[in-house]
Amino acid sequence: MASIWDRMFRAAKLDVDLYEGVEADRDATGQAMIVVVLSAVAAGLGSLGSGSVSSIVTGTVITLVAWLVWVFLTYLIGTRLLPEPETSA
Repeated sequence: MASIWDRMFRAAKLDVDLYEGVEADRDATGQAMIVVVLSAVAAGLGSLGSGSVSSIVTGTVITLVAWLVWVFLTYLIGTRLLPEPETSA
């Protein structure tokens, strides 16, 4: 099993082999969720300059909700509107 850091760096490099491997690896879901939460917390910390400490929590929650909406739209488009013959979701 690849480390989360290795996968994050390879994803940043847009390594095609990584994406094929992650697609087949059911254990990668946990690592992916950690990356999503870390990026949401980073967005929350980025919103700290706009006022109070509560903006960290607000920014984090808004980022997670926006991510969930994006995932839902991507799923609908990929599975219902534009599915390929080999699509299985």
